[in-house]
Amino acid sequence: MALVAGTNTYVDITYADAYFGDRYGAEQWRAASEQAKEQALITATRAIDMQRLRGRKADDSQPLAFPRAIYWHGSWCAETEVEDAVKYAQCEEALAILTQDQQRAARQRDGLASVSIGDASESYTTEALGRAQSGGLLSTQARLLLRRWLMGAVPIA
Repeated sequence: MALVAGTNTYVDITYADAYFGDRYGAEQWRAASEQAKEQALITATRAIDMQRLRGRKADDSQPLAFPRAIYWHGSWCAETEVEDAVKYAQCEEALAILTQDQQRAARQRDGLASVSIGDASESYTTEALGRAQSGGLLSTQARLLLRRWLMGAVPIA
């Protein structure tokens, strides 16, 4: 599937290439094929759109979750375009998708808490397990970039 801004992605490959152009630690992105980049961007968009977000879509007919309309002081305030923070978050999540260890991620999704092979062992935190099982974002940076729109926990009285 081709990238279509506003339909299945917030950014195109050219945008992401520029974003990662001088970023340290983005070797996986620069080395990836066009197809892998496209797939990572689409997957990142889906991951972002699956998050519990504040407000609603700015336009009910838009296919993606952003731009958003937020209820503020008695009225709905709609964003007119997708903010850079969302685009940056998509890039960061796409990079995380490209760099994750596929087997390790699958083990975490399946609920495996630890694994030992010979003298080597790995343990997974409950936070990582919860995030993997709940459809959370792989990238901490993406989560931080989106924090303004993400729904938080609500205390129960």
